[in-house]
Amino acid sequence: MTFRANEYERYTGERSPYPAWFPLTELTISRGWKSKWVRRITFMSLCLGLGLMVLMYVLNQVVPTWRELTEQIGTLAGQEEDAFIIDAKVYLNLLSLFVYPVLLPLSLLFGYDLISKDIETNAMDSYFSRPISPMHYILGRSLAFIGFLLAATFGPMLLVWIADWATSNDDHFQLIAHVPLAIFASLLLISTALALLVQAVTTLTQSSTWTNFVFIFIFIILPIFSKMLYRMSDEPNMQALSVLHNTWVICATSVDKLPKWGRMEFADPAISIGAMIFIIIFSLIIIYRGLKKRTFIG
Repeated sequence: MTFRANEYERYTGERSPYPAWFPLTELTISRGWKSKWVRRITFMSLCLGLGLMVLMYVLNQVVPTWRELTEQIGTLAGQEEDAFIIDAKVYLNLLSLFVYPVLLPLSLLFGYDLISKDIETNAMDSYFSRPISPMHYILGRSLAFIGFLLAATFGPMLLVWIADWATSNDDHFQLIAHVPLAIFASLLLISTALALLVQAVTTLTQSSTWTNFVFIFIFIILPIFSKMLYRMSDEPNMQALSVLHNTWVICATSVDKLPKWGRMEFADPAISIGAMIFIIIFSLIIIYRGLKKRTFIG
């Protein structure tokens, strides 16, 4: 219940020029950074990108023709002529180092703390006793959440891309020029969907036990179930039920390198993107309704 007192008076002094969600974003970033596992995962991901960056620089200094050598090795090994060229396909494979082992654990570790702690400590009553709306609350929390996810995924990828661009010629740059914007757009969509999904689940369950059960269902059971439906129906679009599958399809589509491995097919990119947009809208509605029920606003 929102607390009120007769001695409270409306503040008439100088106000900050920043919008209401800005200090909430700062508070969320500070809270997330206090988690040792959030710091470890973020540092690990950035250090991995920095390590690849240093490796490419050292190779370019020690063996300036290392790109040509790798292509020749690929030819001698019986591979395709461009099998070892660092192009968009290589960056897509590098995303596997950051999306699954980094993005999802970081989402769960950082995301559950956003709303659950506010509910447990009745902090929402303090937030909404001040001039802040539920949408500002969602915006402030989500921006910080998305910022952490992008720092741990897009950040190291950008370091690798900068090293690749700085040690290559103009012809190679044409192969990778579209990669940063494409990867940023795909990771922004995925991070937004995950940020809102985690907050929506926490808003509904308000329990760490049930929250973990829901996450197990979404990220473990549902991908297996979608794969089974695909095998039984021979309909690739059934895999769009899996957030993990949609993540891969969106990243691959963004760099225009959606592969086909043997008989394995992927869901239609439009359906995967539509599924993630649906998650964003549906999660936003759940969070907003949950916040409105805990306040006297409106």
